[in-house]
Amino acid sequence: MTGLLLLSKPVDMRSTKCVELVRNKLGRKTKVGHGGTLDSTASGLLIILVGAATRLSSFVMDMPKCYETTASLGVETSTDDASGEVIRRDEWRQIKEKDIDLVLASFMGWRMQAPPDVSAVHIDGRRAHELAREGHEVKTEKKPVFFCSIVRTGEISEEGRVSFRISCRKGTYIRSFVRDLGRMLGCGAHVCELKRVSCGPFKVDGAIDAASLEERAREEITDNLLRVESLSPAAATYLCGEEEADRLINGLNVPLQKLKRENFARWSTTAGEVVVRSGKIFSICRFRDNCRSYDLLPAVNIISDRSN
Repeated sequence: MTGLLLLSKPVDMRSTKCVELVRNKLGRKTKVGHGGTLDSTASGLLIILVGAATRLSSFVMDMPKCYETTASLGVETSTDDASGEVIRRDEWRQIKEKDIDLVLASFMGWRMQAPPDVSAVHIDGRRAHELAREGHEVKTEKKPVFFCSIVRTGEISEEGRVSFRISCRKGTYIRSFVRDLGRMLGCGAHVCELKRVSCGPFKVDGAIDAASLEERAREEITDNLLRVESLSPAAATYLCGEEEADRLINGLNVPLQKLKRENFARWSTTAGEVVVRSGKIFSICRFRDNCRSYDLLPAVNIISDRSN
């Protein structure tokens, strides 16, 4: 059994709980993982990987993601969202929509971003949120992140709330974006709502409600598994013949000129990987330039599974 399961995670449900529920339904011997977690305070699309598809975790995590978030101006918290303690209050009513729009331009493209102190990043071998909740002083290091687009989707409300739609790359924290936005505006801010609406070619619309997993039969879960081929739009995809498929299965390179392009990348990954597939194999490959022709080397091979 191999495939992807799209879940719509509700607020206050942990991503690890979703993985556990799916594993319980499919059987404890079935490998179950994820393609990127969501904070318990966030909702939206969670991609569950089943069977051999768990080996595609890095590829899925690297796909661009889109979020809808609402920021609350005038209050900064210890967690950068509504679950934390208030650590700063400032007047926000002087802030206008044009002020926000001017600041947004500075976030575009590559930038250095410090993850929230309460987050899953590792510090000296431990999670930052564990250290923070034990009372230790936490200082997360800045890391490069990439914002594809940031659009303000509404006016500032009477309560000081303003909404955004954000497309970004792997490792970007929306909580950090809102925190940094508030600091640049001089009033502080935190996330009060956050929802992941898409990841690569997959959208939250039509995903299974994770809160209903315990009530669903095993057959309902397996019937909703997507084949790994559904990942093809996330990278440039090439079709291969029997000879090339056998070479990939054996870990050998294949010349690009012997492959037939199926599609260009609509949601490309930052790693520059491509998909090579046939009825026999689904392979994540990387280019190797030997100065005369381009060869593709397999990084992850998924042998076709037609049993589910």
